[in-house]
Formats: sequence, C-alpha cells, structure tokens
Amino acid sequence: MSVAPLAWRAGATLLAPLLPFHLARRARKGKEIAARLHERRGEGAERPPGRLFWLHAASVGETLSVLPVIEAMAARDPALSFLVTTGTVTSAELLARRLPGELAPRVAHRFAPLDVPAWTARFLDGWRPDAGAFVESELWPNLLAAAAARGVPMALVNARMSPRSFARWRRMPGLARVALGGFRLVLARSEGDAARLAE
Repeated sequence: MSVAPLAWRAGATLLAPLLPFHLARRARKGKEIAARLHERRGEGAERPPGRLFWLHAASVGETLSVLPVIEAMAARDPALSFLVTTGTVTSAELLARRLPGELAPRVAHRFAPLDVPAWTARFLDGWRPDAGAFVESELWPNLLAAAAARGVPMALVNARMSPRSFARWRRMPGLARVALGGFRLVLARSEGDAARLAE
C-alpha cells in the first residue's frame, strides 16, 4: 500500500477521539440527530435475515435517485432487503417520506459511519451486506477498503468525477486506487466522467 492510503488511515484513527465533539456540535446545529450519533461510529446494526443490498446515497439528490432503484430491485426479488446509508438529516427525512409504504419494512436507514477504520469495520461486521453500491461521487477510502477486504461486491453508479475533483484525486493516486479499485462495476454518467474515473 502506498503512503497516501496509510496516511489517510492513520490520520482518521488519530482524529477519532475528537470526532464525537465535532458530531455533538453538528447535532446542536441541527445537522445531526443527537439520538443517532452512535450510527456515525458504525453502531446500531440490526441486520435482517436473508440477502441484504446496501446503497450509499450521500445527500438529497442521491437519495431521490436510489428510490426507483430500490423499487425495481424489490419487485425483481421479493426476498431482498435493503440498507440505505446517507450523510445528512434532510436525506434521511426525505427517504422516510418518499419510500412507498409497502417497501418500508424491507428498507433500513442508517447514517453512514465516518471514515475511521474501527468504525467502518464495526459497521460492516454488524450489517454484513451481500453487495452494495455507492451513488455519484462520494468516496470514502477506509470504508471502501474495508468492504473490499470482506469480499463485498461494490458498484459505483451514476458516477461523477468533475475536473476539479479529478485534479485533487490526481495528486493522491494511491488513495484514488484504494477508493476506486474496490469497485467491480463503475457506471459513469458521461463519457468525460468515465475517462476521468478510468485515469
């Protein structure tokens, strides 16, 4: 493993003791739900029996885009359950409002764990998804590396990589390989995005 992924991993581990204070401050501003802060540490898994598909949708736009995906997959496989992780309170509220009532028992929502190795490991070991997909552009190297280490097949769908993000990732090629290399399938939203992701 190159230096950048090791530095990311070490930096996240060193910052972990300070993150509860950061989360509590966000909760006071209404950007987190105080009673659910433990989810950001990867706690609170309630894995249902049977197959579980994990969808990570960072915010409102991504959450809207996964709703028809969940409906289509649920119709195709009546035994499949879903875990949806998001990063914002508004996306969690939107999911609760927009999810069809008949699907609600099959869909669990959790706030995504912060990208601390111990927290991502706890999250994945608790939920044990059979497969998963990230939507658009949010890439968390420790979480994705942990999923790859556990053999969880992952996809990146409607994938975006803006020229600005590309310039940032290009300065950390080792970290980019960790973040993107674990995906077995990448479906880009445009030819330009596909070219930047491939490079």
